Amino acid sequence: MINSQYKKIYLSTLLLGVIIGIVLILLLYWLNWPSIVQSYNNHEGSLGVVLVILSRIIIVSGMAFYTFYQWFKQEEQFFSDLPFLFGLFFLLLVFGKALDLFIDFIYKINEFALMMVKVRFLIMILDFLPMIYISIGMILFSLSLKDKNKALREEKHQDKIRIRIILVISLSEIIAIILVNSISIISILYPIVVIPSLVTIVWLFNFAHRNKRLAQVNTLILWIGFTAYLISQIVRPLAQFIIGESPIFVILAEALDLGIFIVIFIGFYKKSNYTV
Repeated sequence: MINSQYKKIYLSTLLLGVIIGIVLILLLYWLNWPSIVQSYNNHEGSLGVVLVILSRIIIVSGMAFYTFYQWFKQEEQFFSDLPFLFGLFFLLLVFGKALDLFIDFIYKINEFALMMVKVRFLIMILDFLPMIYISIGMILFSLSLKDKNKALREEKHQDKIRIRIILVISLSEIIAIILVNSISIISILYPIVVIPSLVTIVWLFNFAHRNKRLAQVNTLILWIGFTAYLISQIVRPLAQFIIGESPIFVILAEALDLGIFIVIFIGFYKKSNYTV
């Protein structure tokens, strides 16, 4: 728990982290500006790619600001609070999309594209962790309903197990991505990491809705939103094969994902219509 007297300290730390992240992203663009300009000029439709990704960055930034604002409004703050976890989810997505835009322009002409793809993959892993953290907690709760798992009803015991599982999952994925030495292998790893993570998150909100849990958010809308996101990630490789790796594909995919994340944000914004 973060005592209310530490709110300013935590806010300052959060702002410092955001500022450092922005500076690093801007530095990355500045150091590679000639390559970016070259790629921009050589690809028709580049302006559309820039506009749709910038729109997503701006809108998701607003989502992150709102969720963290809701967290700081509380009398007491816990790192397990939904506003904090959703805030991290949206904030990491903002930096992920800024890096996506960079990678789109340097992918084929810059020698350290592989390193950037690895960094983006690591951000994606961290981005899913807040939702997976909630999911593991809900799975442990469902298991605790059985008499043979009474020990799981103790919150401290649940937290220890949840942290261990999170560490195993994240460290395994991070080690795997560090050892990979080609973008093609990363493309294979992507669905292996993303699809199980999204399936777990979809299960979470479906379970929460059926059992009237997490009343502070609208679990039905979140279930719909993350289900749509899961489907989009499954269909995306097929669509990319049909349309081709082009600005048109990027624009359509980003626009679709933006719509899905607006639905997810609405699910966070609205409360469930049941009481607990």
